[in-house]
Amino acid sequence: MPMPLSLDHHNQHSVYSESVVDGPATTQGSDTMSQLAPKQKLPALKAAVSPTPVFENIEATPVPIGDLYDILSYRRVANERGELDMIDKYIMPLNPVKDAYGNYFVTIPGPQDTAPVVAFTAHTDSVHYDGHRYSFVEPAKPEPHRPRQSLKVENHILSLAVPDNCLGADDGTGIWVLLNLIKAGVPGLYCFYRDEESGRQGSEWSAKHEPNRYANIAAMLSFDRRGVTDIITHQMGQRCCSEVFAEHIANAIDPGECSPDDGGSFTDSYSFLDLIPECTNVCVGYYAQHTPNEYQDLTWAAYLVNRLITMDWSIVPIGREPGETDNYGHLYSCADIVNSFPDDVGEALEQFYGITSEELLDIIAEINCTTVERVADQIDLDLSTRVEPFGLSLTRDDDYADFPFDDLGDYDHE
Repeated sequence: MPMPLSLDHHNQHSVYSESVVDGPATTQGSDTMSQLAPKQKLPALKAAVSPTPVFENIEATPVPIGDLYDILSYRRVANERGELDMIDKYIMPLNPVKDAYGNYFVTIPGPQDTAPVVAFTAHTDSVHYDGHRYSFVEPAKPEPHRPRQSLKVENHILSLAVPDNCLGADDGTGIWVLLNLIKAGVPGLYCFYRDEESGRQGSEWSAKHEPNRYANIAAMLSFDRRGVTDIITHQMGQRCCSEVFAEHIANAIDPGECSPDDGGSFTDSYSFLDLIPECTNVCVGYYAQHTPNEYQDLTWAAYLVNRLITMDWSIVPIGREPGETDNYGHLYSCADIVNSFPDDVGEALEQFYGITSEELLDIIAEINCTTVERVADQIDLDLSTRVEPFGLSLTRDDDYADFPFDDLGDYDHE
């Protein structure tokens, strides 16, 4: 079995060192991918750095870091020119299979032309917006679509040159990660899904209409998580992968930096919880996604790619059955989700379900047996004092003095 490779922690996630480990490599869990696919020889570790001055001291990767810069220069409004141009330049040369929805798939077989057992995913759209509204909503006064944007790099941090929209590292960085793994020849089913930002429409369609595409897949990794620490075990409060799987991935990437995290919202892998045993989301090093202040840590992106390439994917442990969602953890209440992701919840209500802020005020007023004006006053107070969580302390109107409050059940607005 190939000897594992370890990170030199004296230079955090910027330099690799090859080390010899005494004895055979071990893994956790009783069921591993070694039972599903033959073992593979790990590629040699890359110690070179990018020759481009602005990317100096960033590790060289199979697909140059400059291509990540270029991918993020596309404003990838769903089904607009920016997204389509990026697909034409970076995905179509791979001769992908296109499904009836518009998703793209590339397959790198395992040894002896065996079917891959791991799927890697990214989504091609972003939340770039025209007219100050997200791309999947028709703006009141739409601006002409601008397919490209200007970027800057300072101290290996990539961001907008003018912070007037969003960077789109969510999920342009994930696309770049997949391109690297494909070029390095890592066996896998590579999934480029459409319309993730408007409710995982592409991956939901694929899971519903073409489940047989994933018949041999034991693990699906999406590369659509902020920061440099999280390997997601729960999405929307539901168990999506086992602890043993998440710990294995975290330790293989960086045991000093990464760890399992149960605070995921959702990404495309969430669409496959009933089909695929292990579904997770992996941190790719972007921050402040969906905002003009979004930025990408280029050092982490390159580091992550090289660690993924050197992993032995045949020994990854499998500890979850498809459909298991809460056996290993807890389900979050709606209040927990709102407190952790207030902006996302607000966006979901407005964009996906068509609930306006005025309608939401009416609903909250009715739940609390008060007036819209008092709800608005409470919101003004909370905003001015930055109260968190966004609880309500409302006095019920006299008109509701005889209301049977006990019938409200277990509702708690705190």
